[in-house]
This record gives sequence, structure tokens and C-alpha cells, in this order.
Amino acid sequence: MTDQLAERIVDSILECRERGVKDDELIVKELMSKFEGNEEDFYWAIEMTNTGGFRASIMSSGNTYPKSNIRIEDNPILKIALKKCWIDLKGEEHFIKNYEKKKKWWKIF
Repeated sequence: MTDQLAERIVDSILECRERGVKDDELIVKELMSKFEGNEEDFYWAIEMTNTGGFRASIMSSGNTYPKSNIRIEDNPILKIALKKCWIDLKGEEHFIKNYEKKKKWWKIF
């Protein structure tokens, strides 16, 4: 999945929620009408969007996120959701300063 497609999917999920659509089944139906994929793919996209928002709320507050089996950079939906939620919470400058420019521990080795 490209980052552009991931961003469109995350935007659609967040737009549904902004309109008051909270039921995952209804969100999946809307995603299926806009994008190619199966139900399982879209439920996973919702889960990764939720995870991105959760991680953004923890990490943007200055806390570290516990080690996970899914790295942010390995999943385009998670990466985009984290960025969008963090920016929504603290602003783009905060995101760049505290996430994008911060040296990643796994890139040290």
C-alpha cells in the first residue's frame, strides 16, 4: 500500500468519525464503497488508525510507547494515523520536533 492510499483511507476513517459515524461496520461499508479491498483489510485499517491515535496521545505527551510487534514505519496506515492524530493534538511543529527529527533508536546500530 502506498502512503498516498493509506492517507486517503485514514482521512476517510477520520471523516466518518467527525460526522458521528462510530460503528466500525458502517465505516467499513463506506470504505468498501470508496476503495478496493475486503472487509478484513478495512477492519485492520480501522484498528491501525485507532492504534496510531493511541500511540500519538502517549508519545506526544513525552512518554515512551512500550515495545510493540508493529513498528510505526512498517505500516503505512499506522504511520499516517500517528502523524495526523499527533498534529491534531499538538500541532505540526510539535510533531516534527518531537518525532520526525528525533533520532530513532533502531537507526543507531
